[in-house]
Amino acid sequence: MRAEAFVPGHISSIFRPYRGPDPGTTGSRGTGIRLNMGSKASVETVPGNEVSIRIDGKESDAAVTRAAVEMMHPEGGLEIEIFHDLPMEQGFGTSASGTFAVCLCLSEMFGGDPVMPTHTAECGYGGGLGDLLAIDSGYAVPVRTVPGPPRFGGVTEDAGISMPCLSLIVLGGPLVTGSVLSDPSAVERISASADECLEMFAADRTIEGFYRSANRFSASTGLESDAIMDALETIHEEGYHAGMCMLGNSVYSDIPFEEAERLFPGRRIFQSAPYSGPATVTRTG
Repeated sequence: MRAEAFVPGHISSIFRPYRGPDPGTTGSRGTGIRLNMGSKASVETVPGNEVSIRIDGKESDAAVTRAAVEMMHPEGGLEIEIFHDLPMEQGFGTSASGTFAVCLCLSEMFGGDPVMPTHTAECGYGGGLGDLLAIDSGYAVPVRTVPGPPRFGGVTEDAGISMPCLSLIVLGGPLVTGSVLSDPSAVERISASADECLEMFAADRTIEGFYRSANRFSASTGLESDAIMDALETIHEEGYHAGMCMLGNSVYSDIPFEEAERLFPGRRIFQSAPYSGPATVTRTG
């Protein structure tokens, strides 16, 4: 038995974390952009009870995905492949998109809900707190208004903004989300800033308002590295919008791809588009 699935990626531009007593009350509020680049997964049954996971062709512990798989199919006997269109730990929601793609496959093969295992594993093993809520929304520019898992209490709404293609510029090594979200002082600072910046965006739901509130958030939280600050300044001086991908050493911008290549030679640059299509099982057999 075999299944394949695709799940879009997600950039979080503002996030307000919430840690509740259980996964159903844990998550985030915020703004972000779903992407037409994301994660593809294939799951195939094999003899025995082992679970092997390969990410982009390499064997991986894949703690988040493995935890979700254990919840959905503890019997094991699975060979799992995940391929990411974008680099991991750079603020593109790969942990959530890859794990959800696997869980969609398992749901197709064996039944069961793919949402709560993905969300629970994300919250408990150092992934993002709100990417799945946005990814499952079906909006190109979703606003996470109530924290929690999608379909189980979490709520999103459409920002009502039409965005052009984006250049995604990776400026440095990966940033592990869990290391930031486990720091109480950082979480307190982030939460206060997010509350302010979400109010800013609510008062100006335009592309200008989206980027202005996102820039205010990344600057006031102290999350911007020197490379991020320099990149944002460089892009702004060229007359384009740009924001920091939460949480990663990368930025998103409406600057044309060729201009991004000129300004950031030697950097990994991707071209993607906001995406309102579904996460979906693409093949079974």
